[in-house]
Amino acid sequence: MPTQRDHRAHPYLLLLVWLIGCTSDPPAHTPTEGPAVATAIAQPATDDLRPFADLGGRVHLIDQSAAPWLLGDISDRTSLLFFGYTYCPDFCPTTLSRLVRVKELLGAGADSVDITFVSVDPQRDHPDVLRTYLDYFPIAVRGLTGSTAAIDSAMAAYRAEYSLGTPNERGDYAVDHSTSIYLLDTLGRVRHVFAHDAMPEHIVDVLRLLWCSQIDEFERLVDDDPLIAARDLGSYGCSILGAQTDDGYRIWGARAARDSHLTIDRSLQPAYKYGLDR
Repeated sequence: MPTQRDHRAHPYLLLLVWLIGCTSDPPAHTPTEGPAVATAIAQPATDDLRPFADLGGRVHLIDQSAAPWLLGDISDRTSLLFFGYTYCPDFCPTTLSRLVRVKELLGAGADSVDITFVSVDPQRDHPDVLRTYLDYFPIAVRGLTGSTAAIDSAMAAYRAEYSLGTPNERGDYAVDHSTSIYLLDTLGRVRHVFAHDAMPEHIVDVLRLLWCSQIDEFERLVDDDPLIAARDLGSYGCSILGAQTDDGYRIWGARAARDSHLTIDRSLQPAYKYGLDR
């Protein structure tokens, strides 16, 4: 994790960036975060994308091919990261479905964004299980797992939490887990944290703002962002989504099919083979 230098707000610097506008050639001292972005860009709800000094970090894990992977390492691509597990009945496939839409909205810029899924259920989510599960989705997703100690280290670094439920008579159990989506830049630093129900259009706007702004000089703390500080990143839940959730992001399966009022897009929510509908 980078050493903290200055976490004070710099509103005038941010304003200056917006007045100057986006350019296709980023400053020489900053790695390109993504493709060239047009100057006419809608400003999202946030304009502070300074990297967090006290959130994120590098953790050694393995991917769905059982190859070593360093979470938070330097890359040539921006990343959207979230925690979950393959047996998750709602939040994880819902989040993946939203990120499918993010990729669609990005168009040519989609290749500049990686999707990273870190399992909090390593005793069931072996690499081959992660690979089979993630292959159901029509986008490339990097699945990561590891020892319980490694997963705990990753959760601590990102201020996330999880809790294993009590197994039933079949040995099945749920896992409550934090549901935020983390935006990582090409240096592996957290630049923004989305709520699990962030709309794809908002995520795309923030990505484009990051690619446009190229502000790397100063860091901030979680407490500097009142919205994130107020939204406890360690809070978690994994239950059936409420009625207010868009139908297009619901699981389709035996449970959802019983709700005849739902309009289910089967191209986004695939069938699962891990007992989710029992």
